[in-house]
Amino acid sequence: MGKAQELTTDDIGKDMANPELAFVSILRSKLADEIVARLPELAEPKIGRLSFHFAAEKLGKLRRDVDAFRSFIKREKFEQKRNQEISHKELPEQWAKHGPIHIPYRTLLRGVGHALRLMKKIDRIVLGPSAKYAWPEARKKRYKLMAPSSAAYMLIPYMNLSPEIRQKVILEEMAEGRQVWSDMPATINGKTVIVSACREWGAFLLGGRMIVLPHYPLQSVNDIQIPSPDPAAAAVLAQAEPITEQKEITAKYRVTKKDGDRRMSFEPIQRVHRMDTGELTELVDIHFNLNDKLRQDFGGMGVGDEKEFSMTVQVITGFRLPQSTPIDGA
Repeated sequence: MGKAQELTTDDIGKDMANPELAFVSILRSKLADEIVARLPELAEPKIGRLSFHFAAEKLGKLRRDVDAFRSFIKREKFEQKRNQEISHKELPEQWAKHGPIHIPYRTLLRGVGHALRLMKKIDRIVLGPSAKYAWPEARKKRYKLMAPSSAAYMLIPYMNLSPEIRQKVILEEMAEGRQVWSDMPATINGKTVIVSACREWGAFLLGGRMIVLPHYPLQSVNDIQIPSPDPAAAAVLAQAEPITEQKEITAKYRVTKKDGDRRMSFEPIQRVHRMDTGELTELVDIHFNLNDKLRQDFGGMGVGDEKEFSMTVQVITGFRLPQSTPIDGA
């Protein structure tokens, strides 16, 4: 549309003889027809066809949104125009019913926007919180036409997100109860230890602090070197008194071992837990020697069963040196 306006002059005869303007006008008309033809395909209530209806049935969600989209397409005569003027050239039996169906440019934009909103909602369900960060990254490339737009859309889940954004994604996925963290062997100062790692987004937890690496997904954590503390500072901190605060933690645990009716072991479903203050901590396994009350509380639980525990824990919020002001820290 911008190119056509740029080429248009006050001389109608000259404009009609301008081959470049004629080509741009044809292309503009074909693109408008393509939009009109494609949107009803997305609105078709067919199973086994790439449409919003089929996606809603597979996901078991968004049915009201899909119905609203289909109602819009029918109300604005997208489907009727496709059948009569673009794809099939259906002709009314009565001459009085012949005539072009005009869909304003603003209505075309509304149809495209309606479809994009549905696509983003589907991606939010399938991809999770990362979808709302991946779409803006894809939008930055919208004028780079080196590849088909369909291929560009398929690359949305693989946008290279920054470490700051990936940290937000991890915290949002944790808030939704997704399985984010898993145990991974790591080599720190030459020693092999087990750390909690988020393989998908390239992060691991060390000392209650999330470290997000420049590249992802995470393959391994090796050769991490942590500098040794200054001996004088270490001696001072050794005399410091920890400042603790009670916190309530509620987390789900799974039974991992049961020794008859005498002992039962649980491990957290999510090893890494986010407290109400925003800090992350790693939960430990719980082992119970069963008495009569615990046997009654746990009932017939077996290996693999889940239970939610509410615990009161002591969290270190800082250190107090002798006859000194507190030092904020871990």
